[in-house]
Amino acid sequence: MTRFGIHGTTEVAEVAGDAREAALSRTHRIRHRVLGVVITLVALGYAVRLGELQIVEADEHRRAQLEQSAEWEALPAPRGRIMDRRGRVLAAPDTRYQAFLAVDELRLERSAAVEAVAAVVPVPSDRRRAVTEAEGGWSLVASDISDEERVRMQRTIGHGIYFESRAARDYPRSMGRRLIGAVGASGRGGTGLEAALDEWLAGRAGQAEVRFDGRRNTYRPSGGQVIEPVPGHDVVLTIDAELQRIAENELARALTKTGASGGDMVLLDPRTGEVLALASERADGAPDQISALSDPYEPGSTAKPFLLASLLSEGVVDLDEVVDVEGGELRIGSRVIRDVHGYDTLRVREIISKSSNVGAAKLSARLPSAVQHRYLRDFGFGMRTQVGYLAESAGRLSRPESWTALSPASHAIGYEMSATSLQLAAAYGAIANGGILLKPSLVREVRDASGRVVERFEPQAVRRVIPEHVAAQVRDVLEEVVRDGTGTLARMARFAVAGKTGTARLAVDGRYALGRYRASFVGFAPADDPRIVILTRLEDPKGGVYYGGAIAAPTSQAALEAALAADGVQLDPRLVVSDPRPRPWSDPSRAAEGAERAIFAASGAGGPEEPWGGDLETDGLVPLPDLTGLSVRAAAAQLHGLGLRVAWQGRGVVASQSPPPGSELARGETVVLK
Repeated sequence: MTRFGIHGTTEVAEVAGDAREAALSRTHRIRHRVLGVVITLVALGYAVRLGELQIVEADEHRRAQLEQSAEWEALPAPRGRIMDRRGRVLAAPDTRYQAFLAVDELRLERSAAVEAVAAVVPVPSDRRRAVTEAEGGWSLVASDISDEERVRMQRTIGHGIYFESRAARDYPRSMGRRLIGAVGASGRGGTGLEAALDEWLAGRAGQAEVRFDGRRNTYRPSGGQVIEPVPGHDVVLTIDAELQRIAENELARALTKTGASGGDMVLLDPRTGEVLALASERADGAPDQISALSDPYEPGSTAKPFLLASLLSEGVVDLDEVVDVEGGELRIGSRVIRDVHGYDTLRVREIISKSSNVGAAKLSARLPSAVQHRYLRDFGFGMRTQVGYLAESAGRLSRPESWTALSPASHAIGYEMSATSLQLAAAYGAIANGGILLKPSLVREVRDASGRVVERFEPQAVRRVIPEHVAAQVRDVLEEVVRDGTGTLARMARFAVAGKTGTARLAVDGRYALGRYRASFVGFAPADDPRIVILTRLEDPKGGVYYGGAIAAPTSQAALEAALAADGVQLDPRLVVSDPRPRPWSDPSRAAEGAERAIFAASGAGGPEEPWGGDLETDGLVPLPDLTGLSVRAAAAQLHGLGLRVAWQGRGVVASQSPPPGSELARGETVVLK
């Protein structure tokens, strides 16, 4: 301070600076306090809100979180098994795999890894190339891998191979594949019984609760909900696997030997309606088509027993009544019905056993059309059997109001109507069991996963068609067919088999084709107490032998013979083969020796039948070969192949024949062998 009491300039500046600092300090303190209050308030707000989220709204947000991250994973249900009547598995659930190579993780060279896979299952060239060219990641290398194949690949390759599993279906037996069908890509039944029985087999899928992590990968949380799948039911069929195998093998053999384009074989229990075997083959059909159910045809002479049953039930014929069969030719309007054999008269029973078209046509006139139609309808023609197969046909049986003057005769000999093989077998079952038409069945029972029977299917009677005593009369006549008529090549034990042969013309594009036929045989055994019905149909056989008695009857006999020899097949012991017949296509050099005299009787062993319209060439002559030195079976096989009949006198090999070699005979004439 100066002497005049005034500070210096420096002192004044210092005082001003201190004031500013104090002011700034006060300002900073105020700001800090305000900021602290604000931060405190914000923190308090966050704390309050966090408390609300964690305590007050916790349940609501937990539900929202679950909704956003939770998912349900489907758990497929194991598909039920399909088994035969004796519990043998025909279809079962299986697991198959796809194999992927993680090329960056392989310890082997890529090519070596691919070859290791190819040593177990085929690897397509495009997949080989994809593995070779892959820049990383996984490459699909094989599909449809079994569990055993998966283990072999894993052991060989080790690191770098991964597998993805999927539910599949295993068919441990090769037989019955058309009938059993297959499962589609969706895991549901696609064809055959797999589709028809899908409601029982499929089961009910389950669910498992899963979560998504931050990378959207799923995982199952501990304590997550799981709804277990319900396995499908096991279905026990009426089919016998061994009989099915025999039917398929014998049918395939007959098709190969005769050159037929297709055919069916049906085995059925006439006491219950249960289908024991159902085999079908068609060269031009879909792989899953079962022609025995879906392909109706004109049955030809195998329909004649139903005419006889109708006549006997109405009381308008007697089995021993003699009928004028017009020398084998009958004109109705503009059409001519002919028989192969020009008989003058036949008894009613012989009209069936010798398969006279003329006789059947004349007898049909004794029934009003409505009555004839009613019996055919009652035997099940013109309606589905309701066996439960998706593609079953009803066949064709027109109303009597639409019949023409020719229709009664046509229906009597199996034309102007069509039936499936199963319909025809079921109708013969009604004759065999005493006159009751039974509903054919393919399913015996349904079991749950624990083996408990949840549904059992008992035999179902559709209706009584004919009286029991009439059925017995028809059975006796059908026994004569096999014993002395057109079906002797189906004979087994003495009087064991009853049945009827049929040879019908094939219709192509609405017209009967020249020289094309359908051969069939339907019968049952034992004749006096039937336990099994057998039907054989061969479509369009080649090579000149086409009669039902010559090729369908011995195929049926061979199937029955094989069935009796099969392990565990329960058939009546009276069916034991004591008199086996050769097949007309057998190699003569291999024909058995020592045939009995009754095998090829003069009444027409395996003889022909006349299809509708008389278009068979009965006037054509065939040269008679030299048969000396051949066994009776070999000689008879050659003669039957030519359409000739055989009478045998004596034993051993053929020493002489009448007429002599080189003679020209009309088809249907008899050759005597000594």
